Formats: sequence, structure tokens, C-alpha cells
Amino acid sequence: MYQQSPNTITILPTYRCTAACKECCFESNPNLKSRLSKVEILEIIDSGCTSFPDLKVIVFSGGECFTLKSDLYAGIQAVTLNGKKSRCVTNGYWGNTLSNARKIVAQLKDAGLSEINFSTGVDHQEYVPLSSVINAAKACTELGIWTMITVEKDTETSSCRETIAANPVISELVSTKNLKIQNNTWMPFKKDYVDRGVQIHQEDLMQGCEQIFTNLVVTPHGRISGCCGLTFEHIPEMKIGNIGDKDALRKAYDEQLNDFLKIWIKVDGPTSIIEQLMGSGYIGNSIGTVSHNCQSCVYLHKDPKIVSALKENYEKYMPNVLMKYHANEFMSKRIS
Repeated sequence: MYQQSPNTITILPTYRCTAACKECCFESNPNLKSRLSKVEILEIIDSGCTSFPDLKVIVFSGGECFTLKSDLYAGIQAVTLNGKKSRCVTNGYWGNTLSNARKIVAQLKDAGLSEINFSTGVDHQEYVPLSSVINAAKACTELGIWTMITVEKDTETSSCRETIAANPVISELVSTKNLKIQNNTWMPFKKDYVDRGVQIHQEDLMQGCEQIFTNLVVTPHGRISGCCGLTFEHIPEMKIGNIGDKDALRKAYDEQLNDFLKIWIKVDGPTSIIEQLMGSGYIGNSIGTVSHNCQSCVYLHKDPKIVSALKENYEKYMPNVLMKYHANEFMSKRIS
């Protein structure tokens, strides 16, 4: 019998971070203490690889996963021994010198790390200088670890992306295809934010969610979430299990496949669902600027008017949504 499987498991071992970015979706900062133990991390990896043979990659993020030190290397090694790819997402604080970066990257290489993604930009550089990111990225590419730098969307007065691209070390690594730079949609979480302008095309906002059903996330508190979206900690319905339960990952994943709203989010995306329920003018008139589908997902689950319309009308959308969902799954199965 064919069983669906996530492509990715994302482990957030801690929300503790060396930075305290104002608009961090997890409100990470250096004072947070909760974290997964080494034993829990290894159990999640073994359980995930056993439960989902088609799993492709296990991601270590946070918070700042490098604050785990040797426990992080042990987790990466466990992923390698299970025959899966591994990725780390980090702010690169440990690249304060090139020498220190090389020492750490040597341990990552020995553990078998496949990929690394550095987060930087206006907010991040308040705490981690660009020079640290450059040192860390250079050290990774030297040892053949696939490397990406993800830059927050700039403000009208900042030029982080331009400065990074113009750096001679970075430009050389990009030209040799050892490094990739990408922009990331920046999402506000505080009311007194500085607007960073239009960040995503409207047609992209109207797409189905790529995270749900393809990614499982485990939080520092041992909770299993149905996606690794930027706002999942703000949506109780995305909490689908706890790692202490028997066969927790498999059970949590399978049970969410019976949740029509999650299927609808997968097929049409939360922004499109809101427009279908409330009309095309509702977001602009009642919500304001939406820069990311994760923002829409919060409103879909929490806005009283939207929730009411959802409860009253979801049944009439079910036939078409389920038909599209099962057709997509059938085609995916044939292609794979």
C-alpha cells in the first residue's frame, strides 16, 4: 500500500540564539533555555528515517543550532549513517575569524553535512557582522559543503544584498558555483515595523502551500508541527503530536492527511482560500499588506470572520479540492 511521506524533517533543537532579531518569528534570543536533548535528537532522526523511507533531508535550524556544539555534530553524523542528506540553517556567528570557521567546518565535514544555509540581512547584521558570514561561507565551500546565503528583504535605506554580492570573496565563490545567494521574504511580527515594500508577486501568493505534507518539524518542546512555515508557532492547529508518543512521527503525519483544511491549504494556499471565502477585497480592506502565504495562514486560522465563513461554507468546496488533491498525488506517484 502506498503511504505518503514528507521529503524533509526539520529539527528545531532550540529557540536560543546568539541574536535577538526584533521580527524573529520564534522570538529567539540568547536567554532562552529550552532545548531537545542529544538523546531526543538522535531518536527523532532514527524514528524519522525508519518511518519514512522516502525521506530525503533532515534540517537542523532554530534558534541557532550551532549553540548545541557537539550535539549538533552527533545529529549530523546520525543523519549521514542513516543514508540521508543533512542541512544546517545558521546566522554564522561562529565565523568570527576564518581560523575558527575552518575548525568548525572540519567537524561538519567529518560528520557528513551536505548543505548549509546562512541567514543574514538588516536585522541579523545588528548582531552578527557580515564578515562572520563571509568567513563561515568561505570555510564551507573550501571543504565542498554546498552553501547558500539567504538575505532578508532590504529596507528602502539598506543595501545588504548589494553589499554581499559585491564582496570580492563572495563574488568569486558565486562565479565558481560554490555558493548561491537568494533573497528571503521578510515578514513583520510587531506593529511598529518598518515597511519593506512589495516582496512577492500576487500570483505567487495564490499558490498552494509547498510545506504542508512535505515537511514535518519538531520544536524544542518536543511538539510535532504539520509544516515548517514561519508562523506555525502562532497556529495551534499546526501542532499535530508530541515526540514522546509511540510512533509519534508516523502517526502525526498520517492523521493530518484527514484534515480537510490542511488539504485545502496544500491545494490552493491560504491567501486563495481567504479570497474564495471572503471576496478579493477582504485582505486589502481588512488585513492590509500580505507579504507571505504564512501571514495569510495565521488570518485563516484566527480571524473570527474568516473562521466563521470557513465553518459555514467549507463543505461546498470539498469535492473540487479533494479531486485536485488526489489528482496531484496520483501524478506525483507516477513521476516518482
